[in-house]
Amino acid sequence: MTTILRASPRRFVSTPAIERIVVRALRYLQSGFSVHLRGPAGTGKTTLALHLADLMARPIMLIYGDDEFKTSDLIGNQTGYTRKKVVDNFIHSVVKVEDELRQNWVDSRLTLACREGFTLVYDEFNRSRPEVNNVLLSALEEKLLVLPPSNSRNEYLRVNPHFRAILTSNPEEYCGVHDTQDALMDRLITINIPEPDELTQQEILVQKTECDRASALLIVRLVRAFRRKTGAATTSGLRSCLMLAKICQEHELGVAPNNPEFRDVCADILLSRAGLSLEAATKALWEVLNEFVATGIEDIPVLAPEPKPLDSAIAHPSIIPPPPEPTFQPSADEIAQTLEALEADAKTTRAKKPRKPPTSQPIATEDTWEQEILTFLRENGSSKLTEIEKALKLDRFRTVDTLRALMEQGKVAQRYRLYVLQEDEA
Repeated sequence: MTTILRASPRRFVSTPAIERIVVRALRYLQSGFSVHLRGPAGTGKTTLALHLADLMARPIMLIYGDDEFKTSDLIGNQTGYTRKKVVDNFIHSVVKVEDELRQNWVDSRLTLACREGFTLVYDEFNRSRPEVNNVLLSALEEKLLVLPPSNSRNEYLRVNPHFRAILTSNPEEYCGVHDTQDALMDRLITINIPEPDELTQQEILVQKTECDRASALLIVRLVRAFRRKTGAATTSGLRSCLMLAKICQEHELGVAPNNPEFRDVCADILLSRAGLSLEAATKALWEVLNEFVATGIEDIPVLAPEPKPLDSAIAHPSIIPPPPEPTFQPSADEIAQTLEALEADAKTTRAKKPRKPPTSQPIATEDTWEQEILTFLRENGSSKLTEIEKALKLDRFRTVDTLRALMEQGKVAQRYRLYVLQEDEA
């Protein structure tokens, strides 16, 4: 039985840089196009794809690319037989037997998503052989899925208008990755996902591991400095940062470059990712840690983004990084103020105190938003998502989450692209 997924939007970490990508991708998906997220490993492509799929408010079908895939693994296959035997003994002296065997067809994930209008997340699709993905061409362009010939069903399946595809891929120089098809790429809108910036990585560590911001900042800068020193800046270090932060937080290890336990954890996680000999990587890590001990986190300037090749920057102007901000040497008073601010911020994070809204505005709750949407639908009847947003002045994420909650409660139903009260639907 095929399993239908639903993502967890509340676990998604959103920052201004990520928000810009999400808004762009949602525009393309709402206009009927499929999206391709391309970038190095560890940049959060799969998490972003599941988040986008969840925002579409449709069930999710997840597929992981595999070199052993066949076309039948995407669309379905004949599985087993159904036997029908009829014995006719109407005349006692005459026995007539009819025996019929019929193959059973079982839909795979792509066929089910196309038929029901689900959102397909095809993770690392270029790990599958190019000829396997040919079945996507007609589904994305002509909205027609071609099935194997059969006497018991139609050979052509009209794709549901709600069907959308979100594909992710790693660079072609990665091991086990095939060249992407020009015909398939021409049917997709490709968004290049760069390595998350320092602010995004810090926020992810704080929300995913519940560490304080000072520790998250040190880990992010430490990993980035080590990767640049060892020449491994072409890949993302976000996973390494998450491992370090999670281990240190759960086992109460002090996040300090002069802590022997912290240095051992850094060595276990980072040395195997350097792409150098063990001796050279160890020497580079010790040098970075000693530099951090000598300077202190408050004196470490924000590292500039890795430079992009000229041809890549021209081909993809959206990923050109902004120029680095000028660095300066802080004074002793400024260093003391920075330390006090970091400590206060860490205490606030540990206490998990809710952020207070401005006193000039009333406190909005989920019940308030639900009541406003119900009142709006009761007064105006069926409405689109954009109409609800504009009328109630809610953001896209809040509107989608609230509508989904109302649908789960049985108060609101979705008909095509319109939302109506369940009582009106009945």
